[in-house]
Amino acid sequence: MIQRYLGNKNSIADYILREVGRFCQPRDIVCDIFSGTISMSMALKRSGYRVISNDISIFSYHYANCYLRNNTIPNFDLGILGIDSTEYEKMAQEAINIKKSETGFSFLNKQNLYELYKKLVIVLVYLENIETKDVDKKYVGKYFYDTYTEEGKNSYFRSLRGTEGHRRFFTPSNGKRIDNILNKIREWNDNHLLTEVQYSLLISIVCESIEKISNTQGTYHDFQRDIYDERALHDLTLRIPPFDDVISTQNEHIIGKAQDSLRFIKEIPNHKLLYLDPPYNFRQYTSYYFMLNLICNYCTIKDLKKYFKNVQFVRGQNMDDDFDSTFCKSDKFIESLKQLIKDAKTQYVIMSYYDGRNHENKGTNRKDNGIAAIIDLFESDIFKAGSFEQLAFERTNYQSFQGHTADKCNEYLFIAEKKK
Repeated sequence: MIQRYLGNKNSIADYILREVGRFCQPRDIVCDIFSGTISMSMALKRSGYRVISNDISIFSYHYANCYLRNNTIPNFDLGILGIDSTEYEKMAQEAINIKKSETGFSFLNKQNLYELYKKLVIVLVYLENIETKDVDKKYVGKYFYDTYTEEGKNSYFRSLRGTEGHRRFFTPSNGKRIDNILNKIREWNDNHLLTEVQYSLLISIVCESIEKISNTQGTYHDFQRDIYDERALHDLTLRIPPFDDVISTQNEHIIGKAQDSLRFIKEIPNHKLLYLDPPYNFRQYTSYYFMLNLICNYCTIKDLKKYFKNVQFVRGQNMDDDFDSTFCKSDKFIESLKQLIKDAKTQYVIMSYYDGRNHENKGTNRKDNGIAAIIDLFESDIFKAGSFEQLAFERTNYQSFQGHTADKCNEYLFIAEKKK
C-alpha cells in the first residue's frame, strides 16, 4: 500500500482492531467509510470481518477491488497479452525467490498458487522492461514525460507567487518508463484483454511503485524544486505485492467507487460498527494525491491530448478530477460528521483523530477546537448515554523525506454506541 499517505494507519492497525474486537465478532460487517489506502480495510479483512470500504479517491477503489473484495490470485493469460513467458520466466522466478521469506508471501508454498502468482510476476517483469517499440503505435504517448518531468514540453509552470520553472515529479527516464507501462496497460484494457480485477491490480501496483521514485515529500501537491530526492533517482521497478491477506478469507465485501461518503452511507446495509478516519485536513486529498487518481484513470481517458492540455497550477492537475470535501473545511467538518453518523445504520462508532500539524489552518491551531467539538458530538443525544470513551496513544506521523525525523503525534480514538 501507499506508505507516504497522510494519516496512514498501518502502524496503529492493531490498536484499532483491539477496540473493534470488543464489539464485533468475525463475519460481522464493519464499514470503513474513509478507506484511503485501505490499510484498515485490509486489517479488518484479515481479522475475519466483512468489510464495507469507500473513499472519494478512485485509487482507493482499485486497491479495494483487487486486494479487499478479491479473494484470489488473478489468472493472467500470457499468450493473449502477447508475452513470451520463456523470455521473462527466469527473472520472475528470481524475484519471487527473494520474496519467499518475507511477510505476506507464505501462499507461495502452495504450488497451484505459486504458478498463478508467477504469471503475474512475469507480467510485471515484462512491463518493467518494455520500450516504446513494444506498444502499438495507436497507444504511444509521452504525457507523463511531457507534463511531469523537467524536460517535458508541457511541464512549464508559473506559480501565483511568480516563481517559474518546470515540473520535476519524476526524472525524465522514469517519466518515459511510466508512459510505456501505462500505454501498454491502456492497450490491453482497450482490447478487453484484462478482467476488471486484473486491471485494478496492475494499476494499483503502478501507483505503489511510482510512490517509491516520486520527487516529493509525501504528497503530490508539490515537488522538490531545486534537487531530486534520493529515492527519485532510482529506476522505476514494479512492486511485487504480498497476497496472504488477499486470500486470507473468502468473505464477501462491499466497495464504493469514489463515492461521496455522505451519499454512500445512506446506500449501504446495516453494519455492526462504523469506523471513521475522516480527512480533517485543511487541504483536499484529491489535490494532495491527484497523481494516484490520474494513474488509475489514465487508461480510460478518451482524449488524453485534451486532458493534459488542461492541467493547472504548479502541480499540473486537471481540476475536472477534483472533489471539494466538507470534511476538509473547519467550519463544516463537525456538521458533516454529525450527518454521516446520523445516517449510518450502525450500532457502534469508532473514530480516529490525530493532532498532527496538518490540522493547523491559517495560523490557527485547529486541533484543540477539533477535539473539543468531537467530544461534544460523541456525548450528544445521537449516542447512548454513558457509552462514550476516549483513548489516546502516541504514533509517528506520515513518512518524512531524505532521512528527516518523522513527527510524533497523538492518535485519539473516540468510541460510542448509537441510540437505537
